[in-house]
Amino acid sequence: VDLEIPKGKNVAIVGASGAGKSTLVDLIPRFYDPDGGSITIDGIDLRDLRTRDVRALMGNVNQDPILFNDTIFNNIAFGVENASMEDVIAAAKIANAHEFIVRQPDGYDSVLGERGVGLSGGERQRVSIARAMLRNPKMLVFDEATASVDSETEHLIQEAIENLITGRTTIMIAHRLSTLAKANKIVVIDNGSIIECGTPEELMALKGK
Repeated sequence: VDLEIPKGKNVAIVGASGAGKSTLVDLIPRFYDPDGGSITIDGIDLRDLRTRDVRALMGNVNQDPILFNDTIFNNIAFGVENASMEDVIAAAKIANAHEFIVRQPDGYDSVLGERGVGLSGGERQRVSIARAMLRNPKMLVFDEATASVDSETEHLIQEAIENLITGRTTIMIAHRLSTLAKANKIVVIDNGSIIECGTPEELMALKGK
């Protein structure tokens, strides 16, 4: 794999199940390190940086968001010191989450069950996006963020993602064409290798994989 992702660009990674998409993306926050070669940010090898500092640059939104048995406020503010209610509400509004949160019995003080029990899949996803928004990261990694929601919810999540990614370096694992159409570059992975790479228009013209 040889891949350069320019600062501030939106890169989509696609491929069949088991092709290596999540493995590739999991190398970026150093969930593990490469056996050969290197991954660099601004020319610095990630292995020369503290893992904590690498992860502080990033916001992650996964297919199955990790939520805690705690208030909605604390779930959004997780990892951000001294977050105010105003900050959390602003992040929730950008994530299209504010409206359903205020309908909860205690609003932002409502306690979620373990892993967000009590919220729908799309609502959990939007809480996760609000958390990423509040952290204000330089890089964003989305792993199938709209994979398991209906089309109406997908639209809300897609809109929230567009609000979030403006001006940030974004890496998206995606299947849906609506997500891919907005990417600056699409990277096609097959069996652990990059087999095609280009803009959506270039790959359509190529008529390849």
